[in-house]
Amino acid sequence: MGNKKTITLIDGYKEVGEVELICAFEVPELDNKYIIYSKNEKDRDGHTIIYLGKIIINDNKQFIENVDDIEEWTSLKDIMKLMAKYSLEGEYNV
Repeated sequence: MGNKKTITLIDGYKEVGEVELICAFEVPELDNKYIIYSKNEKDRDGHTIIYLGKIIINDNKQFIENVDDIEEWTSLKDIMKLMAKYSLEGEYNV
């Protein structure tokens, strides 16, 4: 994957740091847009930790908000499982 895209996260006026953008997508049924990103951190098993946030637009600025609704979170987990499944299947067919 040579085409890594990075974005800068800012908490208020303080820059938090750059993260790797994995994907951004919209779920019409939930009427929201989402982003999946990584800080290139590893868990204790060596797997890359990923983060998901809801994109909120306020005053023409984009913000990332946590997903607190359990039904919304369940739907997003199902979507991410499908993404992972089909991504892995695609790797086997290259």
